Amino acid sequence: MSPSVRAGVSAALLGAACALAPAAPARAAAPSPVPSASPTPPPSIGAVVTSDRRPESLATTTRPTFVVDRATIDAFGDRTVGDALGNVPGVDLFSYGPFGAQVNYGIRGTTSEQTLILQDGIPIIAGTSGSVDVGSLSTIGISRIEVVESGASTLYGTSATGGVVNVISDAQPQSYFRLADGSLGDRDLAAAFGTGGLLVSFERHVADNVYDYPAFAYAGGNATPAGTRTNADAQQSAVRLSYLAQLGAGWTARLTADDTATNIGVPGSLSFLSPDARQGLQREDGQLDIAHTAGPSTLSLSLSGSTQLLDYDYGLGQGAQDTDDARTQASLRYTTSGARTDLVAGLDVARESAVLTFPGEPIEAPEPAVGASAAQAAAYAQVGYDATGALRLVAGLRAEHDAPNGSVAAPSFGAKLALGAARLSANVGEAYRVPTLDELYYPGYANPSLLPEKLTDYDATLAFPALANLSLGYFGRDGSNLIVDNPTTFVPFNASRASVNGLQLNAATPAFGHLRLTAGVTDVYRALDTSTGLRLPNTPPIIATVGLERPFDGGALAYGARVRVVGQTADVPNYNATNAAPYADPFDAYTSADAYVRYRLARTAVLTARVRDLANARYAPIFGYPAPGRTFELELATR
Repeated sequence: MSPSVRAGVSAALLGAACALAPAAPARAAAPSPVPSASPTPPPSIGAVVTSDRRPESLATTTRPTFVVDRATIDAFGDRTVGDALGNVPGVDLFSYGPFGAQVNYGIRGTTSEQTLILQDGIPIIAGTSGSVDVGSLSTIGISRIEVVESGASTLYGTSATGGVVNVISDAQPQSYFRLADGSLGDRDLAAAFGTGGLLVSFERHVADNVYDYPAFAYAGGNATPAGTRTNADAQQSAVRLSYLAQLGAGWTARLTADDTATNIGVPGSLSFLSPDARQGLQREDGQLDIAHTAGPSTLSLSLSGSTQLLDYDYGLGQGAQDTDDARTQASLRYTTSGARTDLVAGLDVARESAVLTFPGEPIEAPEPAVGASAAQAAAYAQVGYDATGALRLVAGLRAEHDAPNGSVAAPSFGAKLALGAARLSANVGEAYRVPTLDELYYPGYANPSLLPEKLTDYDATLAFPALANLSLGYFGRDGSNLIVDNPTTFVPFNASRASVNGLQLNAATPAFGHLRLTAGVTDVYRALDTSTGLRLPNTPPIIATVGLERPFDGGALAYGARVRVVGQTADVPNYNATNAAPYADPFDAYTSADAYVRYRLARTAVLTARVRDLANARYAPIFGYPAPGRTFELELATR
C-alpha cells in the first residue's frame, strides 16, 4: 500500500464545533436497539439508529426501515452482507456467481453508486467506485443490519439517493464458534471471544467453486453452450474488534476495527473468458466514538479511517492494475429530546483519495500512476415535532461543499399521522450524488466536466401494525444530471432527466403454532431515462420476497425458508430485444429459494443443515455469469 495512502489514514482527523440547542423538558429516552428473535427480516424492531441518525423507536420514524437481525444471519448462514440482504423487500441484488463474487445492489430502482453503505453510521464506500462490494463484507462480529428505503441525503450526504444500509457491529462480549462444510468445496470457520468490554471475532472462508452449467440463451438469440465454470474460487479472512469503555460521569468511548482480505478468481463473462485473472481486496477500517450523555442530550464525536487496496491481475500476460483508496472522516453530532420536540444536528468533514497504478504488460513500460482526491464539509440539522398525540412532523436541511464539485443543499420534510389502527407516513426531500473519482479522473474513461446528480425523493406508506404488520407504500424519484456510461465509449456523461415510480406491499403475520410468515412485493413500474425514453439499467420491475420460519421458541427444532423472485431488466440503457449483442442481453429474471433445518443438541450446540437454490434454478442474473445451482451445507455452531 502506498505511503501516501497510509499517511492519509493515520493523519489526525479534523475536530469540529457544533451549536447546541437548549435542551427541552426531558422525556424518556428511546430504548437500546434489541434484535428481533425472528430469523426473517421483520417489519419492525424495538429501536433503530439509522433512520434519523439517532436512537429511536421504529414507531417514531417516518422513513421505511427494515432490520436484518443476528438471528436471521445465523439461521440462514449469511456469511456476507450481500447474503444477508437477500430477503429485504425492495433491495436489488445481482451477483456475479457464488461466494466471493462481486454483487451489484440498489434500493427500489437505484444503482450501487446511489445507495450509501455505512458501518456503524459512517460511510465506507470507495471514492473511486462510489460503492463497496457487499459480497466481500463479512457478517462476523455484526449484530444487525438496518436498511432505510428513503432518500437520506439530508442526514448522510452524497450517494444516499435510494436510502442507506447500516452494518452495525456487535458491542456485547460473547464467545462463539461455527464450523461448516458444503458443496463446491465451501468451508467456513468462525469464532468470537469476549470479556469485559472487549469482543474479538474471526472468520476464515474458502470455496473451490468449480461447477457445471447448462446451455442457455438470452433474448436476441445469444446462445451459450454448456460447460464447466473454473477460476471462480474464493477465500476470505476477516477479523473484527470492538471495545467499549464506560468512563463515568456520562462518558463512553468505543473503538471498532476490522481487517478483511479477499482473494478471488475472476473467470469473466462466458462470451469473454479470463481463465487466470485474479482479484485481491484488502480492506481496513477503524473508528473511535466518544460520547457524553446528560439526561435526554448526547454529544458524540466519531473519528474514522479506512483503506482499500484492490489488486486486479488481468492474466494471460496482460498486466495488472492497483487501486489504492483511502477515506477519513470526523463527525460531531448532537441529539436531544423534549416533551414534544427532538433535534439531531452535526458537522461532517471527510476526505477521499486514491492512487491508480497501471504496471502495463511485461514488454511495456509502466504507465504513470494517477492520483486523485476529493473532500466534503457539511452541516446538517433535523427537528422533529409532535404537533398532537397523532401527528408528528420532521424537517431537516443539509448544506455541503464538495471539492471539486461545488456546493449543494438538501432539505427534507416528513410526517406521520395516526389514523385509528392505521399509520400514514410520508417524506419528500432533495438528494444528490457527486461523481466518483473514477468518473472524474480515470484515464481514457473519465469526464472531468460531470455535474452532481440532483434528485427529488418522495414516498408515502400506509401501515396497519395490528393487521399482520401490513403496509402499502408508494415511492418516486425524479432528477436531473443522471450519470450514465456511454454504451460504446464507456465514458460517463450527464443524462438530462430520470424518473422512477413504484409500489411496495409488505406483511408479517404473528406466530401461528410457532410459524411466522413474511412477504413483500416491490413493483418499480416506471424507471426511465427520460432523455431517451428507455428504461434505466439494473432496475427490475418486480422484486418479491417470501419468508417462512419456525424459530426455536424454547423447543429443540427450528426451520425456515425464503424465496426471492426478481423480474427481468435491461443491462444497458439502450436495451432492445432486437439489438445486436452484447446490448440485447438483459439481466436475467430469476427465482432463488433457500431453506434450513436446525436442531439444538445442547444449550450451546446447534446442528444446521442448509440448502441454497433449492429449486436448482440455472439462471444468469448478469449476462455471461451463470449461477452455480443447488448447493448444500452442514454446520455445527454454538448458537
